[in-house]
Amino acid sequence: MKVVKRSTLALVSVGIMITIAGYINYRYNPEREKNLGQTVYVNGKDSFSYDNVSIYSTEETNETLEIENNENEDEENNIAVFRYDRDNMFSELSENYTNIIKNENTPLDQINEYQKKLNELIQEKNLITMVENVIKSKGIDDIVIIPTSNENYNVVVKCKEELKEEQIAQIQQIVVDQLGVSANKLSVMCEK
Repeated sequence: MKVVKRSTLALVSVGIMITIAGYINYRYNPEREKNLGQTVYVNGKDSFSYDNVSIYSTEETNETLEIENNENEDEENNIAVFRYDRDNMFSELSENYTNIIKNENTPLDQINEYQKKLNELIQEKNLITMVENVIKSKGIDDIVIIPTSNENYNVVVKCKEELKEEQIAQIQQIVVDQLGVSANKLSVMCEK
């Protein structure tokens, strides 16, 4: 039973990471890319703007407006969804590592290895939270930093308007300095 739960949790963790990566790739549009050294900045202001044009009757127009309002509410919560998914990924990894450590059948060398992985995971999560708070203190409304595969990091910033180059450079510098990530493995996106 425990093996099935671990496998299921591992599959769920992978599924969440793939979903996040897929959404970010879906939102990315090379035409909006700005040349900012090796950092990619995606302007959320341009993305998926729809005109309120309808060829339908009044009843259908009201229904269309309701759907569009719901989509706007969903977009407002994207940062929260990203944060939830990221935190859920950390929690599941932590739980998996803890279960391996607590398992009576786990050899001592694996216990030590997974204890080290657990400690690194906790440190990374705490460091990411601290970096997000530092960036918020610079006038950013909300931000979520999402580690992905190959030591890449996606930085999703809540924006009322397009970020200025100075803000992007400041965010990039803080993330590079504090997380030790290479600038070419960093992606900054603006979400409205």
